[in-house]
Amino acid sequence: MGEATIKLVNHADRPDQWRQGLSREIQTLINECLDGSGTKATVSWGRGTHADNLVLHFVQDVEHSYIQANLPGDALKSHIAGHTRTSKGITGSEFYFMSGSPGDRGQRKYIGYAKVALHEALHNLFPGWTEKEMHGNAGGGGLAAATPQLPPTDRNKELFKRGFSVKNKQLL
Repeated sequence: MGEATIKLVNHADRPDQWRQGLSREIQTLINECLDGSGTKATVSWGRGTHADNLVLHFVQDVEHSYIQANLPGDALKSHIAGHTRTSKGITGSEFYFMSGSPGDRGQRKYIGYAKVALHEALHNLFPGWTEKEMHGNAGGGGLAAATPQLPPTDRNKELFKRGFSVKNKQLL
């Protein structure tokens, strides 16, 4: 099928070594999801460009939402780990370094962030789907579930393969 680029944009001021650990975990999950598809996706940190197939913003917390600042909409729930919004033909996805209810905020291990990143990627790659569709049977559970789980299901893998075949305009 081809090559896809996934750009991770750091808004959380995380050090290089930490970011590299996270990008390796995300790359590993992406590779698993695209295995056998003929599509190769490369995950890297930097500024998102129009050439990127997917741009994922890594933000400190909900209060510092890049999406809310650039694609305004309904207030975000304080406990979420990530969010995707489509507005005026642009889709933006972000996931948070600190998430959870106020007073109960926590950090995750790399794999926890990677699961949330790929969950938001699925929302991004299918911007016409409702939350109910993605989190329900159509999403196939696993990474598409409201609380992303491993391993990725066959349906998750199918959706990633299909999702990279169409390029959506990304929030840069």
